[in-house]
Amino acid sequence: MADATATANKQVGNRYERSAAHEILNIDADAPVREIVLTALALFMMWHDRPGRFVDDRAFRMQLARRIRALSSRHRGSRYDHATGRQHHIYRELTPKAGAIIGHKLALVFGFAGLQLAKLEEEECKSAEKSRLTIINSIKDLK
Repeated sequence: MADATATANKQVGNRYERSAAHEILNIDADAPVREIVLTALALFMMWHDRPGRFVDDRAFRMQLARRIRALSSRHRGSRYDHATGRQHHIYRELTPKAGAIIGHKLALVFGFAGLQLAKLEEEECKSAEKSRLTIINSIKDLK
């Protein structure tokens, strides 16, 4: 957070890095940490299990940034519709360059843990399948 605060307070610098830093500060101020961690790890597990869902690494990191950003309500505005008399939510889109910066930072933070968790899950599924086959074969031998 100190890095994001320092980058956000700079007067001179890359505007996409400043925008990403502001988004990170908004996420930190509004989203529960547990939800951020669970969402990031779940996305890494999905990436490990179904890599075809994402075109490339850039697309994955952008989706990671968008999903984490969606946990915060600060990127959402509202608009009053006079015809229906109701408020409608308006979602402000993240610029691709700022999203890439946020996604890269999130991948650095959660990448190793997410991939290790996916690997452990895969090993657990293989172990469960092996024990299931052992039980089936034991039952067949009893007949």
